[in-house]
Amino acid sequence: MKKLLTVFIVVLLIMAFSTATFASEFIGIATGSTGGTFYPVGVTIATVIEDAIGEEMNVRFSAHTSGGSADNLQMLAYNEIEMAIVGAVPTSQAYLGVEQYEGAEIKNLRYVTALYPEVIQFVYRLDSDIETVHDLVGKRVALGPPGGGGTFYTPPIFEAVGDFTEADLRAEYMGYSDSAQAMQNNLISAAYLGASYPTAAVSELFASPVNVDIIEFTDDEIADLQELAPYFTKVVIPEGTYPGQDRNLSVVGFKTAIVVTEDVSEDIIYAMLNAFYLEELEELHERQSALKPVVLEEAIAGLSGAPLHPGAVRFYEEQGFEIPEELLPPEL
Repeated sequence: MKKLLTVFIVVLLIMAFSTATFASEFIGIATGSTGGTFYPVGVTIATVIEDAIGEEMNVRFSAHTSGGSADNLQMLAYNEIEMAIVGAVPTSQAYLGVEQYEGAEIKNLRYVTALYPEVIQFVYRLDSDIETVHDLVGKRVALGPPGGGGTFYTPPIFEAVGDFTEADLRAEYMGYSDSAQAMQNNLISAAYLGASYPTAAVSELFASPVNVDIIEFTDDEIADLQELAPYFTKVVIPEGTYPGQDRNLSVVGFKTAIVVTEDVSEDIIYAMLNAFYLEELEELHERQSALKPVVLEEAIAGLSGAPLHPGAVRFYEEQGFEIPEELLPPEL
C-alpha cells in the first residue's frame, strides 16, 4: 500500500511539473547576425523582459540569430517566430504589399514599439580608391547577409546617390562579422554594415590594422535620396564613436521596431510594454547602449504602413497617446 501511495505521489508530481512546463508560452525573437546590433539588442530585451514578467505571465523569451529584416519578416509571415526586430520601412512595405512585396503582402504583422534609429554605414578600405557611393561601382562589396537590411536600403541609395544598381557591383552576401574579417583579409573593398552605432563589426574594423573609413553623404545627396525614399533622415555619428574616428560623420538612417504576429496574446504585449517603459527602461539603457535613444515619448514615432498590436494600443492609450487611425489594427 505504501509503495502504491509513493508511486501515486510521484505520478502527481510529474503531472504537475509537466503541466507547469507546457503551460508556458514561448516567444522567440528573431534578430540579425552576431556582428550587428539586432542580436545583442534582442538578447537584452529577452533577458530583461523575461525577468520582469516571465513568472507572472508564464512566458519565456529567447533571441535567435537570423539574416536580418527580410528574413525576419518571412519567419513572421509563416509563423515560424513570434516576435522580431525589423526595420520600420520593410515592415510597412511587407504589410502594404509594395516594392519587393508586391503580390506577396504579409498581413499578420503588428507593431509593438519603435526602437532606435539605424544608420547606413558603408565601411571601406582606404587603399580601395573609394570615397563616395558612386566609387563602389565595380568593387567587391559585402551587402550583409541574404535577406538582411541591405536588401531594402541599398537600392534607393545606389539609384538616387550613385546612379547605378546592385548589378554594377561585385556583390557578396555575408554576415557582419564575416564582412569585417573579409575586409581585413582584403577579400572585399567595402561593406554595408547598417545598424545602430556603435556597431561591433565597425568597431572591429576601425580597431584593426587595416585603415578604413565610412562613406559620408552630402546635404544635396541626402535631399536627392529623400525625394526617392522620404523615410531616410540625416544622422551624425559623433566623433570618437569608433576607435581613431577623428571627426563627425554625416550619414543617413531610419527607425527600427519590434514587430509581432497578430496571434501573440494581448495581455503579454501589454505586460511587456508596461515592463519595458515603466519599470525596466533604465535597466535596458544600462545593459545596451543602442537602446539609450528609446524613450516612451517616441514609442510610435516613425511607425507607419502596418498597425499596432491590440496590446500595444491598450498600453499607449493608457499613457495618453492619440493613436493615428492608420496604426489601429483591423481587429479593433
